Amino acid sequence: MQPLAIMFTNHQNTTDKMEEKIMAELAEIKSLTLLASKNVLTIDDVSLLTGISKSTLYKMTCKKQLPHYKPNSKLLFFNRQEIEEWAQQNRVMSQQEAEQKALAYSVTNSKY
Repeated sequence: MQPLAIMFTNHQNTTDKMEEKIMAELAEIKSLTLLASKNVLTIDDVSLLTGISKSTLYKMTCKKQLPHYKPNSKLLFFNRQEIEEWAQQNRVMSQQEAEQKALAYSVTNSKY
């Protein structure tokens, strides 16, 4: 049987680890809650929102592939609505939508 002091230390270590994990989860929840309410985003926000790395986002802004704002030569901001619209461009139809469109086309363009 383990001495009481060792059992208490093991329990305290487990409790400390659980507390650290809970605090990390709370910090992430807070961060995501703040992000949901923002309209003007930073590069970190856009990375979190889109899942695209910051380095890739910087490359995309340099190539003017991503709408962004530079109020001075160093700061970089993004409009949330523009980023969401950009992310939803070039939509690909589902198989069912393509089949329905093909059927509608064949019915309206039938020679009989």
